[in-house]
Amino acid sequence: MKRVVVTGAQGGTGGSLVRVLHDHGWDVTGVDLAMPGPTDAGYKRADVLDGAALNDLFAGAYGVVHFGSVPTDNFTSWTECFCNVMQGGFNVLQACANVGVGRIVLASSMEVYGDLKRQPLLPITEGSPRVPGSIYGSAKRMLEDLAADYTRWHGMAIAGLRLGRIIYENSWSWRLRPHTESRASCMDCLWNYVDARDVARACHLWLASELEGSRVYNLAADDVCVDAPVAELLAEFYPDMPLEEKLAEFETPFQSKAIQRDLGWHAQIGWRDIRAEAEGR
Repeated sequence: MKRVVVTGAQGGTGGSLVRVLHDHGWDVTGVDLAMPGPTDAGYKRADVLDGAALNDLFAGAYGVVHFGSVPTDNFTSWTECFCNVMQGGFNVLQACANVGVGRIVLASSMEVYGDLKRQPLLPITEGSPRVPGSIYGSAKRMLEDLAADYTRWHGMAIAGLRLGRIIYENSWSWRLRPHTESRASCMDCLWNYVDARDVARACHLWLASELEGSRVYNLAADDVCVDAPVAELLAEFYPDMPLEEKLAEFETPFQSKAIQRDLGWHAQIGWRDIRAEAEGR
């Protein structure tokens, strides 16, 4: 059984990462700032801003999944956000290089694309321009570039996942339901979403693959999170945006075709499934 380390293990996505990776046969060590509870076997308390601690924790690991950073700059200063994303990301990459970890997954963000209304056309793909509109998106863009350098310098295999609205377990009522009931509330991210368990499956597929190099992948469910045809949504909220290709009736304009092609990943949990789970159906 190969060991992987998950940073941010007690964050919103972290619990799903730990459980799903364990279910796929990985020996998982979870890392976060919170103190471990009495049942948290395999969990270590550490700060990703402490590079020396990461050297110790990563030693002997096959892979690292790095989700241990702030998810936005909305509740921190730009200085704190930048240091957290970039210093923490650098420490993770350098510690992996120091101890010989070869496969890494980094949490990037759709914020690297900036204001989607300023994109030249839809759908959004990995080739869309990176024009971040905030320090969070800018730091994630820089982390993607740094990952490409570490791949070139050290031969690592690194995947950066460009994530939008991640739906954590047991978060339907506050994190997704309001957006399924309002066309306007999620228009800024093109009505995209992805269940945290599907994020974890993407991490597993990358760790288990033999793909090389540094790659970035959009990660979202195939459909929009409202019960409305995407043509209607785009006509209402993006009326002047050119569309490069025709989309299926409910197909998301934030596409994940690259990871579908490379790793065979497809979201297995749709928003109606999440609703049914929450309502006990």
